[in-house]
Amino acid sequence: MKQSGKLILDGVPFELDDCGDTHFYLFESDEHEGTFTIGFEVQFRSGNYQAETVSPAICINEHETGKASAEALTGCTYRVGCIEDAIEREDAFYLFEHEPMERYAFQIVEISEESAQIRIEGVAVTDGYAEPRKTAPFSGEFRLAR
Repeated sequence: MKQSGKLILDGVPFELDDCGDTHFYLFESDEHEGTFTIGFEVQFRSGNYQAETVSPAICINEHETGKASAEALTGCTYRVGCIEDAIEREDAFYLFEHEPMERYAFQIVEISEESAQIRIEGVAVTDGYAEPRKTAPFSGEFRLAR
């Protein structure tokens, strides 16, 4: 199955890179028997952002779903509301280096035996060394192989 999608970072589009580093994870929960845990990693093709050539990536680590079937995930939304929670979860947005996200929400638009369609939006830290740190809004939608 060909993976596809797009990320928009502060108005700049990046196409999904259908490579071995782009994954959707769905597995049985270790914490809640009979339910699923999800997560994903998405790599994007190189593009220009603020006069630099970059290849963004998003890493969303395990989210407990509380759902007993993959089909029940359709329409579910998962949120991280602050940078401290993103740091604790070790979720990351890679632009120049790995940085936490200030906040994000993603929705499972559709899930099948072959793929999952995910919509995400949030605010990424683009330069954690700047004072004050630099951030940018992002959004995207992609279809990932299961």
